Amino acid sequence: MRLSKSMIALFLGPAVLIYLVIFLYPTARTLAMSFFTIPNLSSKMGEWKFVGFDNYADMFNSSYFIGSVKNVLGIWLIGGVLIFFFAFLYAVILTSGVKGKTFWRSLIFLPNTVSAVVMSVVWLQYIYNPSFGLLTSVFNRLGLTSLAEIQWTDNEHIYYAMIIAFSFGSIGYFMLILNAGINRIPADYYEVATIEGANPWIKFYRITLPLLRDVFRTTLVLWTITAFNFFVWSATFGLDDPHTVTPGYYMYQKVFGMSKASSMLGDESFNVGAGASVGILITLATLLASALINKLFPKDRLEY
Repeated sequence: MRLSKSMIALFLGPAVLIYLVIFLYPTARTLAMSFFTIPNLSSKMGEWKFVGFDNYADMFNSSYFIGSVKNVLGIWLIGGVLIFFFAFLYAVILTSGVKGKTFWRSLIFLPNTVSAVVMSVVWLQYIYNPSFGLLTSVFNRLGLTSLAEIQWTDNEHIYYAMIIAFSFGSIGYFMLILNAGINRIPADYYEVATIEGANPWIKFYRITLPLLRDVFRTTLVLWTITAFNFFVWSATFGLDDPHTVTPGYYMYQKVFGMSKASSMLGDESFNVGAGASVGILITLATLLASALINKLFPKDRLEY
């Protein structure tokens, strides 16, 4: 049955209208705000002061913001390697016929059901605590005193401690997506490979990886969006500490402000327009990274 154009417009109209209201209007307003100095979120447009690209120029001249960009790129790279290594490993193990896979899958996904704030407190207070934390106790029991003496939350280690904690909480989500993708691959392929004498590594490299490319591309885009919007863990681990701050938290400081006495930004800590410019850059960076990923992993029409 062919639908007329008016009927198609009737069905699509509400969805398009909601999309315009919820996504495009805030985006356009944020873009406009990025060219103004705005005292606070409730300021009327008459109180806005046009400054052109000054907010963007100030941002790129700020060593604090440049440091936050380096931090988030490190989170994307180091966290991505950790998460995808373990997500792939668990997904392959769970699809290999291991007993109790439903239980193990639920257990690995469990951290994703807990609030990020709660998870942060658990890691800071009960795992990284230098007096009675899990890591200190385990390393002491094993006689690894040099590892037990590491101060995980000092300036030298807190960045990597934050990435490890965040990665632990994110593995289950990506494992679930990869697990679903592997389950779609027909078992016949693996049976034929087994008859031909292929070992598990060859089956993974020659069958699983190629047929999982589209799923991997999707998970990589999702990971990039998650990493570029990194916020909660940065706030709970270091507040405005330059070792853990990310552009997402930098934007929060600019938009909602902090005590000028305590903020690393000092007198420049509160400018909604500058916060909007950070939001625009995060959006552009996410779109650019997604385009590059799609370019590196072109979509193939695989039928199996």
